[in-house]
Amino acid sequence: MKRIVTLTFFLLLSFVSWRPLCAEDPPGQVAVSPAMFELSIGSKPVNESIRIKNLKKNPVILKVDVYNWTLDEQNKLKIIPPDSQSLDQWMVINPVSFTIDPGNEQVIRFSIRPRTLPNPGEHRAVIYFTEQPSPTNPGGVEILFKIGVGVYGYAEKVQRSTLLQGVTLDKAAGTLKVDIQNSGNVHTRLKGEYALWKKDGFPGFKSIGSYMNWPRDKKRPEWFIGSGSMNNTPILAGQRRTITTKFDPPDKSISYIVTVSGTIDGKKIEKILQ
Repeated sequence: MKRIVTLTFFLLLSFVSWRPLCAEDPPGQVAVSPAMFELSIGSKPVNESIRIKNLKKNPVILKVDVYNWTLDEQNKLKIIPPDSQSLDQWMVINPVSFTIDPGNEQVIRFSIRPRTLPNPGEHRAVIYFTEQPSPTNPGGVEILFKIGVGVYGYAEKVQRSTLLQGVTLDKAAGTLKVDIQNSGNVHTRLKGEYALWKKDGFPGFKSIGSYMNWPRDKKRPEWFIGSGSMNNTPILAGQRRTITTKFDPPDKSISYIVTVSGTIDGKKIEKILQ
C-alpha cells in the first residue's frame, strides 16, 4: 500500500527571486520564479507568468489551485473563503495541470481581470502548485511537495501607516522580537539585518554595511561575531504582530550586543540591544 506525504512550502512570506529548494531536500527539487508578485490593479487586466523548473531525475506532475488567504495570530498562512473583492476570484490561470520532464521548465500564465472596481488597498491570492502522485511509483512512501506563490494586488489609493512598537532581545532564547502595528491598507514588513558584536567592538551604523555579507572563507575581525537576515514575514493591513527572528548566541563567556538595521515602509530602523 502506498503512503503519500505532502510537504508545503510558502514562498509568499518572503522576498525571493529564483527559488531552488535545497538539493538535499528530496520533496521539492524544483525552482520557482518569481516567488511573489506585487502588482498594481484597476479596471484593466494585468498579465503575468511563473516559471517552474524540474530539478528532479523523474517527471513531475503538478496541479494548480488559487485561494484567498490571511495570516493568523501565530503568523501562519490561513486559507479563507473568497469574497467579491478577493483577488483569487479575478484570476484566470493556464495551464492548471501539467507534467514537467527532468531538467525542463514550464511557464504558467495568469491574468487578473477584476469583475468590479477594486476597493482601495491590498487584495491577495496564493497560487498553489501541488505535486501529484506518480503513476509509476510501485508503493511504499511517496513524499510530494506543495508550493505557494503569493500575489499581492494594490488598488489606488494605497495608504501606508506603520508604527514600530518595539524591538526586544532575549539572549537566553537567542531571539529578537519586533512588534509592529500596521494601520495602512496594504501589508508591511521589516527588511533588514541583525549583527552580533563584542560589547566594545561595534564600529557604528555607518560602517555596518561592509560586515553584513562577510565571506565565509575570510576570517572575521575579533569583534564581529556574526550576522543574519531579519524575519521579514508580512504584517497585513489592520494587524499588530510580533515577528520573531532566531539567532545562534555565542559562548556564555562572551559579552556582546546585537544591532538591528533596516527599513519599514522606507523608514530607517537602527537599534542597539544589550
